[in-house]
Amino acid sequence: MRKKMLGFLLCLAMAASMLAGCGKKAEEPAAPEVNPAPAEEESTEAAGEAQGEKQKVVAVFNTNLGDKSFSDLVWAGVTKAAEDFNLEVKAIELMGDATKQEPTLVELCESGEWDVIVAGTFNLKEAIEKVAADFPEQKFIVYDTELDFSTGDYGNCCSVMCKQNEGAFLAGALAAMQTKEEGDYTNGENIVGFVGGGENSAINDFLVGYIEGVKYVDPECKVLFSYVGDFKNTAKAKELAIAQYQQGADIVFQVASSAGLGVLDAAKAENRIAIGVDQDQALLMEDNDPEISAHIMTSVVKKLDVLIYDKLDAYVNGSITWGVHENAGLSEQGMDITDNDYTRAIVSEETLSKIDEIREKVISGEIKVKSAITMSTEELNEIKDSAAK
Repeated sequence: MRKKMLGFLLCLAMAASMLAGCGKKAEEPAAPEVNPAPAEEESTEAAGEAQGEKQKVVAVFNTNLGDKSFSDLVWAGVTKAAEDFNLEVKAIELMGDATKQEPTLVELCESGEWDVIVAGTFNLKEAIEKVAADFPEQKFIVYDTELDFSTGDYGNCCSVMCKQNEGAFLAGALAAMQTKEEGDYTNGENIVGFVGGGENSAINDFLVGYIEGVKYVDPECKVLFSYVGDFKNTAKAKELAIAQYQQGADIVFQVASSAGLGVLDAAKAENRIAIGVDQDQALLMEDNDPEISAHIMTSVVKKLDVLIYDKLDAYVNGSITWGVHENAGLSEQGMDITDNDYTRAIVSEETLSKIDEIREKVISGEIKVKSAITMSTEELNEIKDSAAK
């Protein structure tokens, strides 16, 4: 009996001990041991990765995707970065509606959702500057325009712009050489053309470079030029290009985003030559309409996809520098003209060798191409006036 009582009391003691232990764990949960890195060494990217979060990037386009030109080029850089760096990305297309520019950027900033806003072009510059100043904590990667960092403002931004005037200079030189050649698409008249989208500093920079390139090769070659008024009206762009072809131009350079597809179509319809822009448009068109590709002599390509990819790479790895602007021309491999099978079906090896020589002279600084970005209105008008002489 005594042994049974002792056993009973021992069981009670053990049960009480277990209950006490359980109560203690519920009231005082044990915290895991953490050895955090010093605050100054921890980046937002590292913090996001530790929590299993993706960095979020939104790209804002003044026009629209699917243009087989400028917007698609920028988006290609963003999406490649998303794939390589595990980013969450989104595109917003403003479809050329200026009234949506500032409200859209404000809404994105106020949401606090986006780590980086990628936005650009001269058309969006004013809205970007205002909103970036109002939201200094929001990061902006700005493309195809230049912010003024000299005052110390925009420490939350960086901007990058291709020297489109240098690429256009090569296109102008090639056009001036080719228009005098006998061929299936040339008419023997010493006239070339240019169709721009909406008139702004970037489009005029292309135009200035193109005129300068033409006149470098042949001061007597005339350059016809006109503007669509926007970057969407394909029918009007085609109409303007046909008008130039009918005035004697046998080569027309288009810088008009989606609208510029009308110029390419006009080259096919009139059995003449077009020069594409931003991407290698001959290669882009060959699956859907190889006949159009056959009429695209070359394209002035911007390497914005590479430049934006590099900026996002630097952001993710923590090496990006804010508050600075970068220009990229021929020497920085930010611009060039294409040389493909369609080019060589139209242009002789001798002519291409001359273009290579001109390229090297631009890179070395022997040829200095003027830029509409920095010139006065009076000087720009003088160059425009010289185009038809």
